[in-house]
Amino acid sequence: MNSLEKIDILMLKTEIKQKLKKNKITNLKQLTNLKRKDFSKLDFNQYEIEQIEIKLQLEGLDLKR
Repeated sequence: MNSLEKIDILMLKTEIKQKLKKNKITNLKQLTNLKRKDFSKLDFNQYEIEQIEIKLQLEGLDLKR
């Protein structure tokens, strides 16, 4: 999997994808370089953060620790 692939492959809910794009997060590399607390600062709720984390893990990726 190429880390520059678009976040669309994660099959996230539309609302989550829109929030990511609003924050200029468009590829997996940008997404995996974020920590959970970064998402909180970007106004994501816990459910949305968990959904992102689960979808990344299904692709063999994870958020930055």
